[in-house]
Amino acid sequence: MNEAYFLGSSGKNGFFSCFSQLTPKIEGQYTYIIKGGPGTGKSSLMRRVADEMEKKDIECERIFCSSDPNSLDGVIFPSLRVSICDGTSPHTLDPDYPGATGEIVNLGDCWDKEKLLEKKEEIISLTDKNKACHQRSRRFIESAFSIFADGEKICRDCLDESRLMRYASRVSSRHFKKPRGKIGTEKTRLLDAITPWGYFFLNETAESLCSEKIVFEDEFGIASSKLIGEIRSYALASGFSVISSPCINREKAIRHIIIKELSLGFFTADKLCNLNITPTKTVNLRRFYSLADMSAHKPRLTFAKKAANELMNEAVCSLKIAKGIHDDLEKCYVDAMNFEKISAIADSLTERIWKSEWWSEE
Repeated sequence: MNEAYFLGSSGKNGFFSCFSQLTPKIEGQYTYIIKGGPGTGKSSLMRRVADEMEKKDIECERIFCSSDPNSLDGVIFPSLRVSICDGTSPHTLDPDYPGATGEIVNLGDCWDKEKLLEKKEEIISLTDKNKACHQRSRRFIESAFSIFADGEKICRDCLDESRLMRYASRVSSRHFKKPRGKIGTEKTRLLDAITPWGYFFLNETAESLCSEKIVFEDEFGIASSKLIGEIRSYALASGFSVISSPCINREKAIRHIIIKELSLGFFTADKLCNLNITPTKTVNLRRFYSLADMSAHKPRLTFAKKAANELMNEAVCSLKIAKGIHDDLEKCYVDAMNFEKISAIADSLTERIWKSEWWSEE
C-alpha cells in the first residue's frame, strides 16, 4: 500500500512544519536523526532502509521533501515505532532524550573535508543563492495567502454554518453509524504542499488508501474545512483512526482526512490546488453560502483568486530556480562523499531497526 506524505511546506507564516510527528512523545518511540549537507546521501540512505524493510513486509510511510518531491525527508515504520528523518534546516531536529528516544546519525563522518574546503567559495555562494530564492518564494507565498484570505473572509461572512453542520451530521451518520465506545486516534500528515512542481497533491496516497473518495468543491475552502473538521470529530468519536491533513494557510483548519479502516477519504478542491484524483462523489458546496451576498462581492472574489494564483506561480518559479541551485550544490558534496561507508551505515540501521528491542510485537 503506497503511503507518501509531506510534513512541511512553505506556508502563510514561513515554513509550516509537522516534523514533530517524527519525534512524538510515545513510549517505545525511537528516531534516527540524520545530519549532513546536501548531496551527502541522506535521502538515498532512507530510501534504501525503507526498501529493505518493505521487503520484510513492514509498513512504511515515506515523507517527501516539499522543496524536491523526488527526495525523502523521512520514513516512518508505524508498527515498529521507529522513524528516520533528515534533521537539517529548515526542519532542524535533535533527540529530546539522546540515546533514550533517539540518536543522531552523522554523515559528516563520510565526507572528505579537504575536497569540501577546495570548493568553499562555491559552496558558500550556492548556499546563499539558494537561501535567497527560498526567501523570495516565501514572500510571494505569504502575499498569495494574504490576498486569498480576503476571499476567505467574504466566504466566511456569507456561510450558512448551521445548515452546513446539519449536512455534516447527515454525512457522518451515513458513514460512521453508531459510536463504538472508544475514541479514535489521530495523526497529522500533509497530503499537499507548495513545491517546484506547483501546489502539489499526493494523489497516489489518496487513490491507494481510499476506495471511496468524496471531494468537496469549494473555491476558497471555508465551508469545506469546517465540514471536514466536523466529519473528523464524528469519526474520532465513533472510534475510527483519522489521518488529518491541515491547511498550510490556516493552521487550525483541516483540508483533507483519510479513514483507512473504512478506505474512505474526504478531500477539498479549491482554486489553489488540483487534486488529480478520480472521486467517487463530488459535492459542490456553493449552496451553503448566501449566493446573493457572494454575488455582491464578485469583483473582490475574482481578484482574490486571480491575484493569489499569479503570486503562487511566481513563488513556484523561485522554487524551481532554488531546486536548480540546490542540484549544483549537491554536486559539490557528492564528489567528496564516501558512499561505501554510507551504504554500510544504511545496512547497519536496517539491521538495528529489524532487531530492535523497544517495539512491541502486538
